[in-house]
Amino acid sequence: MNRLRLRADKPRRALPPELVADGAAAAPTGSRRRNIVKRAATVVVVSGIAIAGVSAFTASSTGGAGIAFAAQGLAISSIPAVQAASATSSATSIYDLAAARSAQLAEAGDTISDSQQSAAADARSSALDGEAALITKEIDRLENLPKFIWPTAGTVSSPFGMRMHPILHYLRMHDGDDIGGKCGQPIYAAQSGVVVKAEMGYNGGSGNNVWIEHGKIDGIDVQSGYLHMEKYIVKVGEKLDQGDVVGYVGSTGMSTACHLHFSIKRNGVESDPMTYIGWNSEAKKKGNGHGE
Repeated sequence: MNRLRLRADKPRRALPPELVADGAAAAPTGSRRRNIVKRAATVVVVSGIAIAGVSAFTASSTGGAGIAFAAQGLAISSIPAVQAASATSSATSIYDLAAARSAQLAEAGDTISDSQQSAAADARSSALDGEAALITKEIDRLENLPKFIWPTAGTVSSPFGMRMHPILHYLRMHDGDDIGGKCGQPIYAAQSGVVVKAEMGYNGGSGNNVWIEHGKIDGIDVQSGYLHMEKYIVKVGEKLDQGDVVGYVGSTGMSTACHLHFSIKRNGVESDPMTYIGWNSEAKKKGNGHGE
């Protein structure tokens, strides 16, 4: 048998008729059949992937293409490459969602934290403002501690000192200032302090009376007394601010008419009230009020 050498630089020629056996061209050998089958299978797989891509691209606009492709019986989802791509896409989507949710929670936590810090700051600021107001009030009180306000409307009818007692009719020390007023008019705390005495009844002629402890003023313990009241509305241990109502003008105890007997004790000794209320304009006036 003649052997023909095929070279890249020479044109191919048809086999001579004598080399072609009867039926050789029409019937390939077993080896050639297997090669042909493999190549055909490869073409089918590649064609199937291409058809899947075209079907996915056109499915949104043409439902018929997807149906026609499905009718061909090609299970694209079962192809390993497609399954791997789908799994990767799902994993990426879940990861992205988890990351986004984590970011949202972190942002919400920061917002809550900022809100709590802001609320705490506002509360602290309010507390500090309240403390500052109290401190300012206390400073004002201490600066004005020696200045007592006038305890009730009216002028002094009988001042502190020796006098003829209107009921006993003999000279006797008058240990306070009688301030004339109408029955039932309010009596005010001349200075801030704590109620240390509140008694009803005759009480040795003092009638219904209240005493307020004001503490040390210029190193001296000072108390103020309110006698002959119709009634009082405070109790022992109660803290009062300057100007708080203590009770109402009356004529209880040893008294001839409605008035307030206002007293001051310095270190426990009865003293002239004008030491503390004398700066008021009312102290300069003369009146016709009634005393004890």
